[in-house]
Amino acid sequence: MRILLLSLALAGSAVAQTPAERPARPPAGTRSRAVPAPTVTAPASADTSAGAFASEEGLRHYLNARLLEQGGKLAEALGEYYRALSLDPGSADLLVRISQVCAQLGDHGRALEFAERALARDPNDWRALWLQGASRFSTGHAADALAPLERACELDSAQAEVLRTTARVAETLGRADVAERAWRRLVWVDEDDGEAWFQIAAAEARRGEFEAAQASLKRANDLNPARPGLLFLEGWVKERLGDMSGAIELYQGHLEVHVDDVGTRRRLVGLLVRSNRVAEAYAESKRVLQADPRDPEALQIHADLAFKTRHATEAERLVTQLRSRSPEDPENVARAVVVLARNGRGREAARIADQWVLEHPGHVAGPLLAVRAWSAAGVPDSAIARARAAVALAPDSTEPHRLLARTLQDAGRFDQAEREWMSLRDRFPQEPGFALDLGGCRERGGNVDGAVSAGREALRLAPGWAPAQNFLGYILADHGRELSEARGLIERALEQDPLNGAYVDSFGWVLYRLGRLSEARTQLERAVRLTDGDPVVREHLGDVYLDLRMTAQAREQYQLGEAAKGENQKRVAGKLKALPDVK
Repeated sequence: MRILLLSLALAGSAVAQTPAERPARPPAGTRSRAVPAPTVTAPASADTSAGAFASEEGLRHYLNARLLEQGGKLAEALGEYYRALSLDPGSADLLVRISQVCAQLGDHGRALEFAERALARDPNDWRALWLQGASRFSTGHAADALAPLERACELDSAQAEVLRTTARVAETLGRADVAERAWRRLVWVDEDDGEAWFQIAAAEARRGEFEAAQASLKRANDLNPARPGLLFLEGWVKERLGDMSGAIELYQGHLEVHVDDVGTRRRLVGLLVRSNRVAEAYAESKRVLQADPRDPEALQIHADLAFKTRHATEAERLVTQLRSRSPEDPENVARAVVVLARNGRGREAARIADQWVLEHPGHVAGPLLAVRAWSAAGVPDSAIARARAAVALAPDSTEPHRLLARTLQDAGRFDQAEREWMSLRDRFPQEPGFALDLGGCRERGGNVDGAVSAGREALRLAPGWAPAQNFLGYILADHGRELSEARGLIERALEQDPLNGAYVDSFGWVLYRLGRLSEARTQLERAVRLTDGDPVVREHLGDVYLDLRMTAQAREQYQLGEAAKGENQKRVAGKLKALPDVK
């Protein structure tokens, strides 16, 4: 609401500006400046000429009101406008003026009344429509505010204040499309409006159009480099574009000003870890933890980094603190287990999980915790044994069977895992998700025909289901089979979810298989951003770079993918060794 009031106040006497009074659009390359209130004269315009008033006395009151308004004496100006209106009750311009002054004085109900009286005389008066929309918003009728504002924009799309008000109201109502349209019209009116460029960049970034957002942010930065939030948004866009060092620098600059922004500091910690700058990440994570010493996520991250930076005593203390924070919460125990398992203490972590299971017999989360711990410890037989125990405890429950199937699959026992998935599929024959799980298991086990068959079964059960379309399309593309069909399937999945990084990766991969390297590169670079650097996606992009003879870029993607320690780590390591040396 304050934004709208300020917008009205700043507009001053602009509501009744005629084309002769309205400032021209500034030339390219200049900065917009506040337009001073026009000198009170009697320009030859329909609303201020002597012929527009019923009497010379009415014109005198009007001109006195304009003088008082420009001098900031709004209450006295309002009195003069009322006197003029009593002499000329049919003047729509006077009704609009009174509405505006009432709004500036904070009397929004009266402002709305006079705006609507003006509209009764002229339903297409953009000034009255603007004031009606702003006043409705200010009086708590936000849902009814947008329609008159949009209509005002249609009638005169060159009014900066109308466009700003429309954009702000639309944002409040969650109408991002209307807001962006208003901001874009505003930069046409005033291409040096830094706030509008910032808002356009934010809209582009939300849609995943990061290159466009970067260009808009450059313009916003040129015009208003001190705008709060600018450095953060620039950093976020850089991050999504894969420029981690650039994002880190911008986040650090943002945090120099906004030292208490814990959310951005968390993002910075994550980027520093991904960039293998663990010492810096450790220092930043300590500040995150200091902001909320009871935050279990902050405790987990800082404990992990303390181990990695060889602050062993501190790390032990943090793990103990984490376990004691909520000892009855299996998720909290799991945090401690994960930290220990990641840092060479897998068996200790597994024993902690087993102890929790003993202390909480019958708790549904116990077997899952134990399975996760023994899997992380690298002891698949123990993980499988605990998954089977979970099935024995609840043989009619679906989740223990899922857990066992996945544990067998992760251990490379694909035949046993397939039997578990088939059992689930047979119990729930109309559930397409189990068909996809079965297909994924078969593909990992080398049974490509079986994986394709399972994917087709899922599509038969759920025609048009995007996950099944993407699964089958990717399997076909990955194995160089029926590439035309694969592309069509993936494209249909993307139509339903265009910002799904896995689908974009599949599309890039099928383009690669079709030999369309340049297009594949574009899609896979985007997929890396959308998936936050998934190791398989990085491997795909590395393969494309290699075929484009961009060896240095391929090496970088393989190295980043290998560092993530995904399921493709060994395969990527082999590709790195096979790369030619580049001097």
